Amino acid sequence: MPRGSRALIRRLAAVLLLAAPCSAHAGLTGDDLSTVEAAPEPNALLPLQLELQDEGSSGDVKPLQQWLGNKPTVWVLADYTCKTLCGPIVSVVSDALRQTGLKPGADFRFIVIGLDPKDTSDDARAMKDAQVGTDGDLPASTYFVTAGAADVGTLTTAFGYRSAYDKDRDQYAHPAAAFVVTPIGRIAHALPGLGLDAATLRLALVEASHGRIGNFTDHIRLMCYGFDPASGIYTAMVGRMLASTGALTMIGLVLLIAILLRRERTVQKS
Repeated sequence: MPRGSRALIRRLAAVLLLAAPCSAHAGLTGDDLSTVEAAPEPNALLPLQLELQDEGSSGDVKPLQQWLGNKPTVWVLADYTCKTLCGPIVSVVSDALRQTGLKPGADFRFIVIGLDPKDTSDDARAMKDAQVGTDGDLPASTYFVTAGAADVGTLTTAFGYRSAYDKDRDQYAHPAAAFVVTPIGRIAHALPGLGLDAATLRLALVEASHGRIGNFTDHIRLMCYGFDPASGIYTAMVGRMLASTGALTMIGLVLLIAILLRRERTVQKS
């Protein structure tokens, strides 16, 4: 993540996400909402030894590093008992993942972390069933995890993710963001959680994998496209394309001149 993109990501979070916090924020002031943002430090490393508990029946507790599984991951932070936008955000991201054409488990994992330490594994499991479903390959590679208040705070700080708690409604006003993380736990991109398209998500995952997943076409597209943090999508890098085209043209001209000179010498010798 380029260092200069942090301010743009902050702006993106403010525009897209403050407009749609999870709660109706009746008990929150403008100052409270002004702190809500998703602005991770460039290439920030997640706390790999922080322990997270699975929502599944086994209730596995493992350090974050093991949840990564040596694959790029997509993370969403959600309030498991939220009645407004948290569910749709998880649903939008899971639908986009299904449409990427990448293989859950083999190419990526999807991890959702509970914002509210009071939420239980039952709450997490209910949201997973409702928003991710039980069909296909994705649910088996989707993990809804919980942690204590201190650990949740550590993780949200690493993501540059700031929310505001509404005591009156016992809910959070927070950014609607999704994060793409590299296999070693570094944050590659912050993406809008609402309106996320499969093509953008696929390229972000291919890029985060450092070329380990995706096909030849994906890698060519990454060469010709750049991530725009202001819009949260990959856009054509016109300058880069023009520069590449110009360089290729110059190389072609030099080769042509060399060939013509060589032919001229051959004719003179004969």
